[in-house]
Amino acid sequence: MRQIFLIVLLSLVLVQGSLAQRGAASIPSQNATPNDAGQPPGQSSAPGNDELARMRDDLNKLESLNLNMSSEIEFLRDQNLQILLRTNVQMWTIVIRDLREQIAREEQRKAVPPPQQPMRPSR
Repeated sequence: MRQIFLIVLLSLVLVQGSLAQRGAASIPSQNATPNDAGQPPGQSSAPGNDELARMRDDLNKLESLNLNMSSEIEFLRDQNLQILLRTNVQMWTIVIRDLREQIAREEQRKAVPPPQQPMRPSR
């Protein structure tokens, strides 16, 4: 009974963490103002990097919880519950991988300066 409670609790923590991650990734930084220090909207120096670092830390925690859940599955006697939880582990593995790729793309986007528009000749 304790093992089932532990697994359900870990699943809830994973769901909460994932929802928080998706919410943070889809909401633009509130600290960035359109003309703050001459930067275009959405390009803030420190808040964006802090947000990505926080997301990376959260993903590391999610991955750790997922690995713990995966290792505890073998101790369950109920085969149907084992199948269900293995499916959950596979799902979370995919979500974590996709979120890591999203973070990597965001870091690359921030590292590459936007292309400069060619100047038009004056008439």
